[in-house]
Amino acid sequence: MDCHAIEESRPQQISSVFLRLAGWLSGSAHRFCRLPRLDLSATPDRVKRDLGFLDGRDPYYEDERMR
Repeated sequence: MDCHAIEESRPQQISSVFLRLAGWLSGSAHRFCRLPRLDLSATPDRVKRDLGFLDGRDPYYEDERMR
């Protein structure tokens, strides 16, 4: 014996669509945020030594226009 169920289809409400879109946009915004930068002038020498900046080479500084 087969049992068939017929469900009433309801159109999605605009508010639920808007909430889904807003949630997706806020989640995507977190992925595109820039990561925090390491300020080498404020970093102690012991940390610079551990990171390899005190091995005789100058640290790499990004150009201000690139930030």
